[in-house]
Amino acid sequence: MDQDIFVHDEIRNDELLKLMHDMRQERTTEKMLEVLKLAAASPFIVPVDVKPDGGFSFHAVGDNKGRRFIVAYSDTGSFMTSEKSEDPKGVKSSFEDLMEVVTAKGLRLDGVIINPGASEVIFGKELIESIKGQMAPQEEEPTLDMHVATPSEYPPKLKEMIAEFCRDEDRISKVFVRLLVTPDGNTMRWLLGVKTSSQGEERQYLLDTFKRFITPYLQNIEPIVSSTDEDFVKQAVKDADPFYERT
Repeated sequence: MDQDIFVHDEIRNDELLKLMHDMRQERTTEKMLEVLKLAAASPFIVPVDVKPDGGFSFHAVGDNKGRRFIVAYSDTGSFMTSEKSEDPKGVKSSFEDLMEVVTAKGLRLDGVIINPGASEVIFGKELIESIKGQMAPQEEEPTLDMHVATPSEYPPKLKEMIAEFCRDEDRISKVFVRLLVTPDGNTMRWLLGVKTSSQGEERQYLLDTFKRFITPYLQNIEPIVSSTDEDFVKQAVKDADPFYERT
């Protein structure tokens, strides 16, 4: 087996560890959203057992209700403390990788447990399937065959939740919210134009994470989330005031 697949460098997620601790003390929707937002952008360590044929299998744990969870750790310290073998093996994983494993057919997993034990946080399969369902494939740049409109009213909590996401995300300075409507009026899409200092893959990852976070607050209307550097967004938000602006 290629030894390079195993985690060798130290992984630290101090902020995620703190948020997980806070959520265990105060189990609110807001705390869960904070943990979920940071988890989506964080690396994890998944412990594995190496097989004689060179393959490996993930660790899974069960509870007294017969449910099974894949195990993941948020940082090297938690991984080394909890794994009892002299030379524990772990592979680096993104939260998206964990979602794919949990929802894979045939594995019969009920979710993922992060840092099992005193600091554990569990994301159940139902929640993970909901998040995964919001992760639409990368779209081609839309054309403005759709009319751009200013909504007469916005979804409840939309501004509050955009501000919540951007509170600790200083790479976002403005968010524009417009409504795209086909000429026949039968199809509507939200357009969220994000002004950000990020570039390249970092910018796309930020936009994708923001889309996953904000979609549940858009009243079942599919959003297009893109940078204000894109020509079609520039055209759509021209002369519009930002819906959110960092102060």
